[in-house]
Amino acid sequence: MTIIRISENQNEIYNEAGLQIVGTTAPNQSGLSPKELLEAALGLCISISIQKMLERDEISYDKTAISVEVSARKEPNVTNRFTHFHVLVKLPSTLSLEYKQKLLTVVERSCTISNTLKNVPVIETVEE
Repeated sequence: MTIIRISENQNEIYNEAGLQIVGTTAPNQSGLSPKELLEAALGLCISISIQKMLERDEISYDKTAISVEVSARKEPNVTNRFTHFHVLVKLPSTLSLEYKQKLLTVVERSCTISNTLKNVPVIETVEE
């Protein structure tokens, strides 16, 4: 569970372990905006899925050779939702091209966040 509390004019984002980060209203500030948090959720899910696949296949690799960049964007004239997510993945150069292609296909299918974004989830907003 994630909890957002407002304290001293800041949106504080908590999980059950406590305060984790400050939320901001716009990108590229101290803290993360909703867009950046969404991009981070997708990127983290893909990164974790890549690592799990490599471990499952018992492939040794340099963890620092993996990076994921995510950019969310809207089509022109669309205001209240993102229409595209561009995910750029850097994989260890020691992996074969064939394995990299297989890895990206499996990772995209196994990432819970990407699967959620590809479908229409039900969002229920209620007052406590």
